[in-house]
Amino acid sequence: MTKITIEINDVLPGCVENAIEQVKDLLKDYVRREEPDELPCLHNDLDYSGDVHSIIDGEVPHRTSDIEAAWFLHGRDLEEAYDTAGIGGNPRDGQGATAIYCYIEQKVCEWYHDHAGEVFEEVTSSNKEGEA
Repeated sequence: MTKITIEINDVLPGCVENAIEQVKDLLKDYVRREEPDELPCLHNDLDYSGDVHSIIDGEVPHRTSDIEAAWFLHGRDLEEAYDTAGIGGNPRDGQGATAIYCYIEQKVCEWYHDHAGEVFEEVTSSNKEGEA
């Protein structure tokens, strides 16, 4: 029996990290520009013009090998994110890219829920210090 060793590049964590960093920057820009009194809504405020969707869409891998690697390494999580999004049907339709989009979106939403308040406070305080 011949033994073959393969290497798989796991690009999904990097895609999630990049999307979160871009949404974080979008939040900072929004708070500096609009000076809201409370944390802006991710969906109604930051994504009003589709910026959040564009960020997430831009982080979905396009190469078939990256998509297949994501499914091989994270298949259960991708299926769960797809099901949670309520899209229905087969999560592997369209090579499974929609499920990857759902997964990245879910991770961005989790980050926003857990950490966006800290970023908001940081930017708000630096705005107030700049006014003084």
